[in-house]
Amino acid sequence: MSGQFSKNNETTVGRFADDLKWDRPKKGKLRIMPISDSAFAPTGFGTNTKNVSAILHEEGHHIGYGGCQNSRHGKWYTPWPLGQTEKEVYFEALPIMFPGQERFGEKSFPNWVSQFNPDLVLGHLDFQMFQHITAQKTPSSVQIPFYKPDGKLFNRKERMDMMNQAFKQVSGGVPWKFACIVPYDGEPSIPSWQHQCDAIDYAVAMSRYGQQGLKKDFDLDTTYIPHGVDTNFFKPKLYPKYGNEDKPDAFIVGCVARNQHRKNLPRLIKGFAQFVKQNNLSSDQAKLILHMDWNDAMGWKFPDFAEQYGLKDYLMPPLMGSLDHGQALTEEGMVDLYNCMDVFVLPTAGEGFGIPSVEAMACGVPLCITNYTTGYELIASKDAENEEVPMFPLGGHFNDPSPNGRDHLEEEDIHDRGILIPYKDMWWDTPARAAPQRAIASENAIAQALEYYYKNPDKRLAASVAARKHAVENYSWEVIGQRWVDWINKITPEIKK
Repeated sequence: MSGQFSKNNETTVGRFADDLKWDRPKKGKLRIMPISDSAFAPTGFGTNTKNVSAILHEEGHHIGYGGCQNSRHGKWYTPWPLGQTEKEVYFEALPIMFPGQERFGEKSFPNWVSQFNPDLVLGHLDFQMFQHITAQKTPSSVQIPFYKPDGKLFNRKERMDMMNQAFKQVSGGVPWKFACIVPYDGEPSIPSWQHQCDAIDYAVAMSRYGQQGLKKDFDLDTTYIPHGVDTNFFKPKLYPKYGNEDKPDAFIVGCVARNQHRKNLPRLIKGFAQFVKQNNLSSDQAKLILHMDWNDAMGWKFPDFAEQYGLKDYLMPPLMGSLDHGQALTEEGMVDLYNCMDVFVLPTAGEGFGIPSVEAMACGVPLCITNYTTGYELIASKDAENEEVPMFPLGGHFNDPSPNGRDHLEEEDIHDRGILIPYKDMWWDTPARAAPQRAIASENAIAQALEYYYKNPDKRLAASVAARKHAVENYSWEVIGQRWVDWINKITPEIKK
């Protein structure tokens, strides 16, 4: 299986053009500067931000997208999120000016602000990644670079422009407002994040879990707008390209995620090994797809794990290359990938939302997700808009000394569109990353959930139908796009006055 990855950022995610002519914002509209992973990055932040940017552009706003991996200045053409086969829309892509010297645009940001002159900065980054933005709201000092990325000196006018802009910010406050899609993927929060929350003018929560946590921890009022998926594009497919080449009848378990500690992927590998052993399944009868960068510096070496658990012949070859080089499947390829899965499993230790989960749902794939953070609202919630989301469904709050967790599946974990995997205990993340408590998904429960769907194809089919229905009704871009339009229409008059 050779894969269908695309290189050089030329994918159905979008394409660059060197044309630097821009449409002005329509009358009464804004100059909006999103800052996040780049539009071509195969991450949740990048995917959501480029789709939100496309929708806001179509509403007449001028978008200057500060992508953390952007290497060039130009027009970025991206498929329309409400129908990727219908048309392309474009927005301005702002370049990282100090490649290799910054990770989140922290050095480029002052120049982006000076040159693009935004009315609204829209951040979609983790707390530790947007500190440089909130620091600009109430700066105590300024730094003016002498040299451009090419080594040439900024001329006198350019330096004076930057100095004047900096002086205005220090003396009279910045001329732009700051909106932020605020991440929240576990608790307790770090208290020092309070000053960052205080600097946000318009906060958006991507989950109900996050909305509750941000209000509780920081008294931060937010607008709830979950991530969206193009359900006209991500949909069931009878004959997917992958998974049917050599073992068309195999039961295929899949996971799409970043290969990093928070995704808890060794739990899935161990649970899958237990499942195949207990059911005496050969590698012709069961397969495991781990769609991620197998060489990610943040993650694990899967061939080693497969060898240790006796899964070498069960593990399907990777369909993704280097994350840093944008070697990811095209979105057509992702539709094929999801459709070859019988079950989608995410043993996460904590999620801010989970775009691959709703993409899988849209393709009619039942979900098995850890019952912590956003798992409940994706799989079990009947009314996510108004229903209270449990913060610690199986106990484990850091102030609660009573036993917590469960190491097996029970009937209450099984829902119409998937299964909530219980956690068996909690662990603490490191302060350098985030420092909340993280869940340890039960490998026994993962094995039991896989066995349930393996032995009950009728239940699997019913969950497939329910998952697709829920995705269309709650997470399609027709629904989510309108939420963004309503949001921007509400705040635009306040910003323009």
